[in-house]
Amino acid sequence: MIREAKKTKKLRLKKLFQPTPPPVKEDDSRVNLSLMKKLATTKEHEDVLERIEHETIQSVRDAWIEYFFKITKRSQRNSD
Repeated sequence: MIREAKKTKKLRLKKLFQPTPPPVKEDDSRVNLSLMKKLATTKEHEDVLERIEHETIQSVRDAWIEYFFKITKRSQRNSD
């Protein structure tokens, strides 16, 4: 029983000190971030772009990209 507790403690410490994966590189994405930066016209756009750049989970990153295009489309429609 004591041995199992030590193993559990080691495992928790190992998980705690594991390095975080690097952010997704621009090359890995299907969307060009430099073009998205040109579309960013508001503070909200810039905040979303920052989240996209630093996101490590691909599915979450894709969701932020979809949201970026949604608010870009909305802001362009409102400006017309």
